[in-house]
Amino acid sequence: MSDEETTYTTVRFHKSSSGLQNRRRPDETQRLREVGHRECSVPCNFITKFLGILSCILLVAVAVLVIYIFQYDQENHELKKTLNNHHQKEFNIKQNDSYLKDEMLRNKSTELEALKKYLDSLNRKQNRCHGETKVVLDCKQPSGKHVEAQWFCCGIKCY
Repeated sequence: MSDEETTYTTVRFHKSSSGLQNRRRPDETQRLREVGHRECSVPCNFITKFLGILSCILLVAVAVLVIYIFQYDQENHELKKTLNNHHQKEFNIKQNDSYLKDEMLRNKSTELEALKKYLDSLNRKQNRCHGETKVVLDCKQPSGKHVEAQWFCCGIKCY
């Protein structure tokens, strides 16, 4: 056959990993620390869990605050829109009121002019009637009394 030798060996694993970690060579641990690998102890795990939970709580708090800010902004926008509509309605009402007052003033002015013309015509008629001559009549009553009467004529009518 051949001159080769065959060697058999058994591999044994230790159940506790701490025994292997303690047997490391100093240069291996130095390299691991330089690369950034670090062993975490129980307080380190507790701190990382605590910081993770705190980060989640802060994230939820920020999300809630952002939601409140957007709701406030939306409500503020709706209130401004409602206020703007209210001011627009109030402006339209005042404008309509002003228009109605102007129309009433025009109507009253027209009515006043018509009444002035009517009053002038009555005054002219009255002056014309007073300008007519008084007619004095001496009448005798059947009883024999003498009666004096005055007639005022205005146009074709006498009073």
